[in-house]
Amino acid sequence: MSVPAFPLYRGLQAPVAPNLGGMHLGLWFERFFHGYDSDFAAVDKEGRRAWLLQLDFKQVGARSELQAKAEKIQQLAASQGGQARIYKCTAPFVTGMGNPHPLENGFTWHPTLGMPYLPGSAVKGLVRAAVELAYQGEDKPALLKRWFGTEAKGDVPEASGGFIFLDALPIAPCALVPEVMTPHMGKWYEKGGKTPTNKDTLPGDWHSPVPVGYLTARDLHLQFAVMPRPGVAAEALELVWQALDYALQWLGAGAKTAQGFGTMKSQAALLSQSEKKWEGARPKFNRANGSLTVERNGKTAIALAPKGDALLQSLPADLQQKIKTNQFVKLTAYVAEGVLVRVEKA
Repeated sequence: MSVPAFPLYRGLQAPVAPNLGGMHLGLWFERFFHGYDSDFAAVDKEGRRAWLLQLDFKQVGARSELQAKAEKIQQLAASQGGQARIYKCTAPFVTGMGNPHPLENGFTWHPTLGMPYLPGSAVKGLVRAAVELAYQGEDKPALLKRWFGTEAKGDVPEASGGFIFLDALPIAPCALVPEVMTPHMGKWYEKGGKTPTNKDTLPGDWHSPVPVGYLTARDLHLQFAVMPRPGVAAEALELVWQALDYALQWLGAGAKTAQGFGTMKSQAALLSQSEKKWEGARPKFNRANGSLTVERNGKTAIALAPKGDALLQSLPADLQQKIKTNQFVKLTAYVAEGVLVRVEKA
């Protein structure tokens, strides 16, 4: 009896380990788990741990692709009267832990960038949570309806809210770090409601911890973008940013926020605390993408569009012309973490 042949699948094997340079990490995470027992009847706990540790990377993501995407989002937001601002995670970040996965804890990956991100729906929910929690004005119901379309979350909106919240996307590579939680009373949460007096489900300190691994992102920089709908006052947009600042600093984004995960601060606030003065820096303006770069002693700092063009416009007209025509010019630049914050005439 001849053996059936399937040419399409012959020789194809799922990648055993992630390859940073040649694959979409999210696709590998979601589709190529191989920590099962040999008969696929259960997930091998030690195999699950070993598989997760393969995702311990100091840096993931293509910087050029991320920055190109960030520039497009900035231009889109600006064209609609909106803004894009960058925030840095000051704690571990994880989202999508409820997604189904053999690890028991999922992770949300951007479908094309292969990086952790925060969906626009989550950003909108964060801003709403900040308003509901912190705003004490008598017009809170009306404000909620103007911004989000409804006074209460469960209501059916009569119209769209006043703002469009885009996905918060990474602008630079980040680190991936596996973490472990050790729940002691998993059976109580799982079955305690049905069998509250059973000794195996009682919430007691005699239970042994059950290590469960999950993935986190570190040193993550996300670009948030908000666009007002036609007819919304410009001042209202700034109020939205204030609410988002509060939510990211005090509430946190993503999962495990009760443990302090997901807190962020605006890049502008962080840079103002750590900026350094570069005297005699040489500028270079890129007309194609609107970025302004300065160089001194072999080190460079950059301001992407539209910030780059705005910094150039802050200089005297004669200096602007010289920079645009690549003439020799020296400036005093203020730099923080590789980002050009502001420039002055030397």
